[in-house]
Amino acid sequence: MENQDRTAGEFCQAVIENVFLLKDGSIVAGCNLLSGTVKTGDRLYYVDCIGRECFPLTVAGIALPKKGAVSVIGAGEEHAAHVAFKVTGCDLRKLHAGHILQSEPEEILYTQAPGWDAITAAFEKKYPGQKHPAHFGAYASFKPGEAGPLDGISVYNGGDCFHFVTYGLSELYEKQNGNPDRSGYGFELTLKLKKEGLVNPPLEVRHLCSLLQMIAGITVNGGHQFLPGQFLATGQKRGFDAAGKSAMAGFITKEDELGTLTTPFGKVQLIRLVGVTEAEIEKMKNRELTPAQLGEQLKDGLTDYNRK
Repeated sequence: MENQDRTAGEFCQAVIENVFLLKDGSIVAGCNLLSGTVKTGDRLYYVDCIGRECFPLTVAGIALPKKGAVSVIGAGEEHAAHVAFKVTGCDLRKLHAGHILQSEPEEILYTQAPGWDAITAAFEKKYPGQKHPAHFGAYASFKPGEAGPLDGISVYNGGDCFHFVTYGLSELYEKQNGNPDRSGYGFELTLKLKKEGLVNPPLEVRHLCSLLQMIAGITVNGGHQFLPGQFLATGQKRGFDAAGKSAMAGFITKEDELGTLTTPFGKVQLIRLVGVTEAEIEKMKNRELTPAQLGEQLKDGLTDYNRK
């Protein structure tokens, strides 16, 4: 019997924070254990990022910071928020940060995601060979442990930049809004982060995913429609980069170079967020500069943390 030593009725859930492939071929998932107790040998379940497949995996080992290998760990114990699970019986390409491991299988509601596939197809055409970009799930949220409004965010390698795209502001699985011409809110967000000068690229990528979740919440919770030619102040006193050292204090919006996509559920405009400085935000607030004019100045459409 699977998990026969588990306390009756106990439900375990852990958020995957990162995934590593070790030199010996082992897969390790760094996790935040939210509930329950996990033992070596336990069977856990994982739903792939699109939600089309729920598959089991086995916890072959457990390690904690400063302690090393242990046989069992419970939520709330020291270092439970930073536990590493060595997992077997799974495909590395299907595991993504921001998604959930849990002790019970999840019901699969959709076996197809035509809207998701249409967005992915456009990016795979632009970036051939990147079938498995970095991907972050709903729990890559601005508030740790709290799910964000997006189903996911993929990050493609754009050469000199990381190219982000959101999934969840348009209809991904089925038609719901009654407007045949528009999918969901009619747009998804994109962003291009310039690589040059990034001290810790993985941290900055994860941090921007959190920020995109927060921005998506402006639409999901308040109904705001993002269109080209707008500006958005983040309201932070420091730069919105992870280290808080940049001059970036907000965004302007312009259409992504991939433009507007035609999906089975209607059109989806890709809206690029471009990082701008506090001084530029103030000029736009005072109507000394328009977002369109600033967009012309920032022709490459990159968010550059080195720009002053």
